Amino acid sequence: MPDKPSNIEQGVLQLIAEGDEASFRQLYARYYPQLRPFIWKYTGSALQTEDILQETFIRIWLNRDKLPEIENLSAWIFKVASREYLTMLRKQLVYEEKLATLNINMDKEGDLAPLTPDDQAHLADIRRVIGEAVARLPEQRRRIYRMSRDEGIRIQEIADTLSITPRTVKNVLTISLKEIREHLAASGYTFMIPLFLFLKDY
Repeated sequence: MPDKPSNIEQGVLQLIAEGDEASFRQLYARYYPQLRPFIWKYTGSALQTEDILQETFIRIWLNRDKLPEIENLSAWIFKVASREYLTMLRKQLVYEEKLATLNINMDKEGDLAPLTPDDQAHLADIRRVIGEAVARLPEQRRRIYRMSRDEGIRIQEIADTLSITPRTVKNVLTISLKEIREHLAASGYTFMIPLFLFLKDY
């Protein structure tokens, strides 16, 4: 029988279900370090891993009303992350080849609810706000950020392409992420800020 959450955890889940962002950050801080190596072993890419984790926690937030009913929270969260990985594979047209490497129980228990139109609009707005923050970066910083995040180019390659040092690239990415976090906070998406706290491992 699955382990039920502890009383403390159950209380946190109830608060998250009610929209408490501080409690959501607690959940993020607890499960991010567990999920990252799990996803990394399949992707082998820091960029893809962070993208999947970002989508995972957005999905958890959008389905937060279900959290108090989940009997095995850890298993459910790992299932969400696994499905986000599968979504990425489908987009890369290698789903059938990679699916055999995963051992995921795709039963119906604890399934995510389909995104409602409101959820889809909320998710689109989050992405819009992030896009706004990136667009506001100075040209060189924006270029470096997009080379790293959108194109998946490694720091050394970015440095070589732009004739700058790897340290400069790292510093630019750190500053850019800080400004994105500030823009998210100013736009009311404080619960998203933890998703950008660990995006320094390029």
